[in-house]
Amino acid sequence: MSRKTVKMVAFIIIIAMVVTSFSFLLFLPAASYGAESAGPATTAQEQKYLNDKMKELENYVKLVRATYMDDVDYETLMDGAFEGVIFALGDPYSVFFTDPDDGEAFVESATGEYVGVGVTMSESAAGTFEVNSVHPKGPADKAGVKTGDTITAVDGQSTAGKDLNDMGKMLRGEEGTEVEVTVSRDGKEHTYRITRAKIVMTNVRSEMMEGSIGYLKLSGFAAKDAAEFIKAKGELMKAGAESLIIDVRDNPGGLMSAAYDIACEFVGEGIIAHHVRKGELLYTMRSSKKEVKKVPTVLLINEYSASASEMLAGALKDNDAAILVGTTTYGKGCSQILANTNAKRQYKISESYFLTPNMNEINGVGIAPHHLVRNSLGDFREEAAELYMQFAPFAESTKPVRGDTGLNVFAAQQRLALLGFSTSLTATMDDATVAAVKRFQREQGLYAGGTLDNTTQSRIDEVTMAYIANDSDEDMQLMKAVELLKKN
Repeated sequence: MSRKTVKMVAFIIIIAMVVTSFSFLLFLPAASYGAESAGPATTAQEQKYLNDKMKELENYVKLVRATYMDDVDYETLMDGAFEGVIFALGDPYSVFFTDPDDGEAFVESATGEYVGVGVTMSESAAGTFEVNSVHPKGPADKAGVKTGDTITAVDGQSTAGKDLNDMGKMLRGEEGTEVEVTVSRDGKEHTYRITRAKIVMTNVRSEMMEGSIGYLKLSGFAAKDAAEFIKAKGELMKAGAESLIIDVRDNPGGLMSAAYDIACEFVGEGIIAHHVRKGELLYTMRSSKKEVKKVPTVLLINEYSASASEMLAGALKDNDAAILVGTTTYGKGCSQILANTNAKRQYKISESYFLTPNMNEINGVGIAPHHLVRNSLGDFREEAAELYMQFAPFAESTKPVRGDTGLNVFAAQQRLALLGFSTSLTATMDDATVAAVKRFQREQGLYAGGTLDNTTQSRIDEVTMAYIANDSDEDMQLMKAVELLKKN
């Protein structure tokens, strides 16, 4: 069971379900545009409006600084103004970086290269930091840090009260500098002096399965991942693979270029994706790769496959290059660019929506699989069953539509959240809930009108109960992929 699923179930159990945006967002490497990047021309009337408002803003900032009860500098206030411009877009994927380190961290996560000790971490509900993985032959690995260790201090400073962002800043630094890391393991503390080095993350794992099936796991799309994927695919084919399984479950996305290069390996000549801005076609990504050996392929997806994963899924599905197995993807069909203000302040902004080759929308919709298969909740089945007993019932004789509120809406939101759909517990048929209902209806082969009609309510409850009742320890999605390939 994925870590994100674990966190989601935990949030639901405390009845505080909030689906946040993925931290690792789509990034276009070509895009370090300035403030004067292409867009609609500013008219003389609009320019006058801007000039008047900028003067008003200046006076407003001066007044706030003069009358506020505590000391505040102009930099803090202007950072707030810059942030406010991006915030006004109402887009969770667009961000102004007030801290330059945050902008650098975004670039590092997108490109897959950074200077640090070579560990990935997760934060527990208790505020502790567990090492999820140690980069092979990286500084932490060489020093003796192990997966499962809990980091308790960095350079003698306790990690208590810190968050993951703080931890990242503490562990990263200049190449060649040292950092002291203290970990807890089996009740004992160990302290290591580690020399920071350049880490190149790899998101590609491969292995040969029974039945001459090659398995390729993609956990991200960083700068070198396309080349690593193509190399691994070639090695599997040389080793005798006659079919392939590509696994992008829980893959939050990454570089558009990496996903494009991988898609070309399976599509050959054809369209990979279309990009649309302000309702107009911006450009089309095409593959001109002629020599592609077509082999039976299954792509594994789930509700946490997002961004670049969805571009790949859409390209393979619409070009009949793979059979999709799993659950409907997250539905983040917009790409971001990294840009600079005139003063070189960094921000990322959603530049365009991307659509599948057949012009199907992805944003807020996701990519539906050919074969819908949900894995078990595993160790969380018991908690989920107890939680289900506390869910609101579908007790009203209503068929809620957009804007309606009520118990039936709340009941649907609770169950859809448990199933992995992006919706909050508002008891209102808001945009997110309507989108989640439509996605569920598409999955189930129902009319996707977004109305919580009697059939949809009944099916949501049935699917939720079946999900909780599934006690299989097997990876049912992977098993289905193998079954389909063996039939070929």
